[in-house]
Amino acid sequence: MTASVGLTEAELDSLNRDGFLKVPRLTSREEALKLRASLERLFAKRAGEKEGAYGELSANPNEKEEPNSPQILLPVNYAPELHKSECFSNALAMAKQILGERAAFVLDLAIYKRALSGEATRWHQDLAFRDPNFDYKEVTIWVALQDVDESTGCLMFVPSSHAGNVLEHAKTNRDGDSIALECVGDFDPAAAVAGAIPMGGCTIHFPGTLHSSTSNSSSVPRIAYILTFGVPPRLVRKNATFPWREDGSTEMQARRRRWMRRGGAFITIWRRVRRGDLRDWRSVVYLGVRAVKTITRGK
Repeated sequence: MTASVGLTEAELDSLNRDGFLKVPRLTSREEALKLRASLERLFAKRAGEKEGAYGELSANPNEKEEPNSPQILLPVNYAPELHKSECFSNALAMAKQILGERAAFVLDLAIYKRALSGEATRWHQDLAFRDPNFDYKEVTIWVALQDVDESTGCLMFVPSSHAGNVLEHAKTNRDGDSIALECVGDFDPAAAVAGAIPMGGCTIHFPGTLHSSTSNSSSVPRIAYILTFGVPPRLVRKNATFPWREDGSTEMQARRRRWMRRGGAFITIWRRVRRGDLRDWRSVVYLGVRAVKTITRGK
């Protein structure tokens, strides 16, 4: 068993200054292998595909039969053991250190990069995927389920990029397969720092931090488990839009919309209630708004 972990004052200062932090140990290598095995099973059966939870992150139009970099949104829906782990407990404890005691689980995500050809993830800010009419106070914890460096698909970060606004983004392709965005605003990728970490370690970043990931040129698939924690988003009534989110929808989003309309909305509510995600009225309002937009537009 791994002892509980926590962040020092120096690490918290570094995170707040740079917008990211490398933590060499979040959980044991033994547990990381168990989590990896659970996610490998989900990817093998394309868990959540009919619900719009499984889809291509960085589509390669020349390899339609075997997804190059698929992802699964909310894998805990299909593998509850992911949250019955020291990894999850320690990640939540760190999130509470960063955001306060009200911090709670928001979502999780698993991303697979195929051996020798898993594509790089382009530069982006997580906020670019979110609804601009809400104010988000969140942190994302990216867990390494193998040793990761620039040859296997580690994250890259632009220091202090979280301090500015959301930059302009654009879709990475127009074929309807990929949900990925790319930052096309003004920033200096040469300033990037590699988030190389050992198995069982993690990186932590804020939603406004510019980041990307390298391709996987190794002989082993790279699987990352990603957890986002936060306090309930606050409606700011800016009546703002992100044009890159308004321009059509992907096939993954279309599947999500169809599933929600056919009763998936009730399943989503049940899952959220069972996990305790509906913490207060702000959580209910936010998730309600998101459900309506998913049903009507798939986003």
